[in-house]
Amino acid sequence: MVLARLIRRLKIILAITETRDIARRYFSLQVMDGAIVGIGLVFGLHISGPHPGHVIARSVSAVMIAMVISGVTGAVISEKAEQEARIKRLEMATLTALKNTLHTRVSFPAIFLVAMVNGLSAIGALFLVSLPYLAYTYTSGPLELGIAASFLTCITLLLATGVVVGKAAGIGTLSTSLLTVAAGSLAALLIIIVELLF
Repeated sequence: MVLARLIRRLKIILAITETRDIARRYFSLQVMDGAIVGIGLVFGLHISGPHPGHVIARSVSAVMIAMVISGVTGAVISEKAEQEARIKRLEMATLTALKNTLHTRVSFPAIFLVAMVNGLSAIGALFLVSLPYLAYTYTSGPLELGIAASFLTCITLLLATGVVVGKAAGIGTLSTSLLTVAAGSLAALLIIIVELLF
């Protein structure tokens, strides 16, 4: 009951502030970013290794901290400007000051929601991609299986992202899925080439 009420309230906030599509777009883009950065990190660590588990865990943690701070800060700055512009447009259209109205009161929750989506979706994807390799490192399992599992996780996330983006845009989900998978595969290939050359 409480959860349903909270979800309904969040939907109202997203509708009033016109941020529903923005949040969905941020989520898709950041999952893709997190997955590609994650597989890049895993491949880089594997090729430059072997490294002990704690080194990999610290590397993953450092990248996650940087990504969440970057994602949250960037979204807060851009969405705050968007909300201020939206309220200004409404004030000009209605010739009414909207200070202390519902429109201004829901701006902060909307900014917070979008910022959390932008920051947490990226590190969630990065963590999921890194986890199999990290687990194999700590359990002394074959690292080749760990990197294969991480790559499979990355591809799965990219496929899912492609489907979400395709459905939201009303275009073919197959083409968008293939594009996202191609981007992840290209990133992994380029990292391997660079690591082998240098």
